Amino acid sequence: VKAGQVEGPVAAAHEAVTGFTHTGAFDLAGFYMPQAEVRVGSWRLEQLGVGSASDFAQWEQGDRMSTFGPILLEFADTTSPMQTGETGAESHTVKVRVLPTGYATDGKTMKFAGTDPKLGQVTFEGDFDVAALSDAKAQGASEQTVLNGTLRVGDTQFANTRFSFYAGD
Repeated sequence: VKAGQVEGPVAAAHEAVTGFTHTGAFDLAGFYMPQAEVRVGSWRLEQLGVGSASDFAQWEQGDRMSTFGPILLEFADTTSPMQTGETGAESHTVKVRVLPTGYATDGKTMKFAGTDPKLGQVTFEGDFDVAALSDAKAQGASEQTVLNGTLRVGDTQFANTRFSFYAGD
């Protein structure tokens, strides 16, 4: 068990957010990268992705894709082979995207719930550091914490999970 990680029935007994809501005028779009390793078995959290305001609107109107949601968590199977991507970066070939079964965000807080056959129920509840996120967006990336919260993957809870920001290519 890693620092900040709790396992067992207490961690499994959590209530997930239901429904899909976003309120307020905000721009959270980008990639949120865990600042410390988050791993359950061979599965490592690679990123928490957030789409644009129009992605939220489409999802909430029922226009949903099977590979993308306005909030998603992507995990890599660290036992899978490596491949070189378009940018020259290496990554694992087997990945899972956990799409939302529920979310709520107002630009200051985020609640997410999703499920995956391999990972089980996945939830996240966190708070944005609005000033740090604004600075990170202006720079296109930041090493500082812009999002902090509690992540649950199956029966494993990761308290104080911190994310930095990357706008993407």
